[in-house]
Amino acid sequence: MTLDPHDIEQVRKLVRGRIHEAVPLSRFSSFQIGGPADLLAEPETVAELTALVQYVRQREVPHFFLGAGTNVLFRDGGFRGVVIRLTALREFHIQANGSDAGRITAAAGVPLPVLITKATQAGLAGLELLWGIPGSFGGAIATNAGASGAQLGDSLLELTLLDESARELILNKREIECGYRFMKLPQGSIVVEGTLRLPKGERRSIEEGLALARSRRRQSQPWSVPSAGCVFKNPSPDNPAGAIIDRLGFKGAAVGGAQVSEVHANFIVNRGQAAAADVLRLIEKIQQQVRLSEKINLELEIQVVGEAAQHV
Repeated sequence: MTLDPHDIEQVRKLVRGRIHEAVPLSRFSSFQIGGPADLLAEPETVAELTALVQYVRQREVPHFFLGAGTNVLFRDGGFRGVVIRLTALREFHIQANGSDAGRITAAAGVPLPVLITKATQAGLAGLELLWGIPGSFGGAIATNAGASGAQLGDSLLELTLLDESARELILNKREIECGYRFMKLPQGSIVVEGTLRLPKGERRSIEEGLALARSRRRQSQPWSVPSAGCVFKNPSPDNPAGAIIDRLGFKGAAVGGAQVSEVHANFIVNRGQAAAADVLRLIEKIQQQVRLSEKINLELEIQVVGEAAQHV
């Protein structure tokens, strides 16, 4: 069932930003995979976002919130409903005067690499290890993105959300539970903006740390082919998913156009023309073998969204 034309017309009235009908979601995913969404809307302001969220929830229109699309696999049948893309929300502010720490407030759509660059330029430390994590700030906060033992939740000071009723809700760090790859937020809430508190440091030292993180990432991860980053969560710090998958001989294994990276076994890459079904079959093969050989249930780090392709 596709989206009601009346709903499409109303969304167009609410959102002045870009609206796309029947658009391939492969255009909005780092995997470059995914069938069409009935509608994809890109609100340009929090007011537009609020009005749109109120509308789709009152009308019970299926919807999905999308950032930069770097940790999502859209199925081949696409998405029946409205995909709400938050990347146009780009407000950014730094306070770095008068103490031994500074604050960065960023809207959900600010790219995480931009935030890290701006923090470095302001002489604020603590985000260097996160270099190379793609995606938007909102998505990175919602999943408590991290790398090499560092995570965004460590620096989080305050969050501004839209709650289930699309009302503004402000939470401080003491009110938020977070851990490895999760941020426990109120059900149905959306990250609109967040504030980080970062210690001041010597810019040269911060830049050196950033360069080291950049070098390590480029040597240890596939950069030249489409992927969605790490596919599985690590079962434990001393038994990472990539090492398990590598140990079981999956590096280079392929299904259709999807392949386990030969650089990092926790990445599945799109070799060209990969379908979501290819990726999912490869994921299932890996999970089954890991359960059988290691007695471990590998949990997905990426989101799988949408419907399978319909075959006649």
